[in-house]
Order: sequence, then C-alpha cells, then structure tokens
Amino acid sequence: MLQDTWHKVEIDLSYGELTPLLDWVENNCTSNWNYDIIESAGREAGIYLFFFKEDKDAVAFTLWKT
Repeated sequence: MLQDTWHKVEIDLSYGELTPLLDWVENNCTSNWNYDIIESAGREAGIYLFFFKEDKDAVAFTLWKT
C-alpha cells in the first residue's frame, strides 16, 4: 500500500508577504497544496509551513522562494 506523501517547506515571511506568495502559489502550482501558520508575522517575520502533494510544485516553490 502506498502512503500519501506531502512535501513540507518551512519559510519565514515578513508582514505583508503572505498574500503575494499565496497568489504566486495559486497561479503556478496544482490544487494539491496547503499551508499552516506557525507564528504570524508582526514586527518580526512569521513562520509558515507549506505542503505540496506534487514534487514539481515543491521544487518550483523552493527555487522561487530562495
């Protein structure tokens, strides 16, 4: 039996960076992705986890964000 595998990418985002990032993911990745807010951005950067089902989406996101 095959397990569902999700790729997890942790990133730090400054205040105001989440919405443009979500727009990019929506336009460039498949619908098999999600994210979780670990710590919201405020005066300091927040911590966010992005999950991708597709290998190519995780790679594209990682390359684009670094």
